[in-house]
Amino acid sequence: MKKLIITAAFILLVLSCGTSDPIGPSPSPDAEFYPLTVGNQWVYDRIGMIMDGDSLTGTLTGTSTLEITGTETHSEGFDVFVQENEVIDTLVMGSMVMIIDTTYTSYLRVTDSGLFGYPHLTDTDSSFTIPFPIVNGAVWSFSEEPPMTGMILSVTENVTVSAGTFEDCMELQLTWISGGNTVSNTTDSAKNVGKVRNVFVQSTGAVITTITEELESYTVSVF
Repeated sequence: MKKLIITAAFILLVLSCGTSDPIGPSPSPDAEFYPLTVGNQWVYDRIGMIMDGDSLTGTLTGTSTLEITGTETHSEGFDVFVQENEVIDTLVMGSMVMIIDTTYTSYLRVTDSGLFGYPHLTDTDSSFTIPFPIVNGAVWSFSEEPPMTGMILSVTENVTVSAGTFEDCMELQLTWISGGNTVSNTTDSAKNVGKVRNVFVQSTGAVITTITEELESYTVSVF
């Protein structure tokens, strides 16, 4: 079998069309879904498949690690948490084996108004936004290009993964269409834990790619 090693700096970010963000710590109970403390770390198992109609054309296995490594000051003057992201996947397609090693940095903050993420410290608008309060059935829009939609599907989801069983999870779905691809990303988050499961589905004509992440272990401190 052929083996190909690919290094990519691929960032999946949800673009926000929002206004300037409020500054300061958040007392909102919704912030418990996003425990941002330096030293927090999450490790996920990844498994996926690529289907072309009824035919399986590829499989994926891997791990991803997220870690809050410190804080920085944004160019707008507020503090953000630094999150280092690493994804290592093995993609098998016929006789081809591809090792995909992806690393990137994101910058996060939680306020009374929601969770905000930035790919760079100089971005004037957040590129990822989950508005508070979190209410079952809430729907909001993101971005002009491509247009994106967020929806809270549940606030009582029970999820069992390798790291344990988590009750009353918040289930969030983001959807968008870009370059002929229809994408759905569904995330389950537990209070004082963070993301415990994520299901990414991309449809391109008859080709459907599904990647599931499940929490394998975590180290979280909540102040």
